[in-house]
Amino acid sequence: MNFTIKHTSPTTAAGRSVTRTFGAALLLAALGLTQPVLAEQANAVSLNAIDAAAQQLDVSALQQQTNQAQDDYLFAYAQYRLAVTASVRADEEVMKPALTAAVDRLAGLLQSEPAAELKVEALALLALSRGLQAGYSPIKGAYYGKLSNDALAQAMALQPTNPRVQLAAAILAFQTPTLFGGSKKAVLTHANAAIAAFAQPCQHICWGQAEAYIWRGLAKAEAGDKAGAKADWTQALQQAPNYGWAKKLLKDA
Repeated sequence: MNFTIKHTSPTTAAGRSVTRTFGAALLLAALGLTQPVLAEQANAVSLNAIDAAAQQLDVSALQQQTNQAQDDYLFAYAQYRLAVTASVRADEEVMKPALTAAVDRLAGLLQSEPAAELKVEALALLALSRGLQAGYSPIKGAYYGKLSNDALAQAMALQPTNPRVQLAAAILAFQTPTLFGGSKKAVLTHANAAIAAFAQPCQHICWGQAEAYIWRGLAKAEAGDKAGAKADWTQALQQAPNYGWAKKLLKDA
């Protein structure tokens, strides 16, 4: 299936109330151009470059990727990964503008009425972006949290079997305090669903498989299943051999 992604001007949007947590998930664009095969190959290269930079916390490389992004979704994904990396480095001066750029571009993309599958991917990425944004917004956190919940609910209603939708649900369930509806049991449920969905063939937007094992491992670790957690982090490293977070988790386990 081909997608046509329109370039749009940024619009404002808001996010989700969550605790600050190391790491976060990620998404990427699929293009339907006049040469769809070449477009998909170019997208795959960009996705791999963004993921490789994010997995090694390479801010400079991620900033370069945001400058090279050729469509709205790809731009938003690169900005989201840059924001997550900056949050890990406790660099709010980089993180906050990156999040704003991601959510604004996603809002514009969604307003352009994209193809159904791209809409689902954009909603899942928006939910994650708003979630992270809310974790650093004490005053507007609850408001951003509602917008994040709304975006995730829309994505789930449209395509509950999408692996990135389930991964987003797992990440947000992990990050959200229990008082506000967070649940480690829900993390396991959604991470299991994501991992199962990743087993299906993927042609367009295909990021997130290694990250799903990270979050499931974190939930297992909190539940006392240390062996299960280590097995998941090992699997994440098999999926992405240079994944710095997986290496650190295994080293500290």
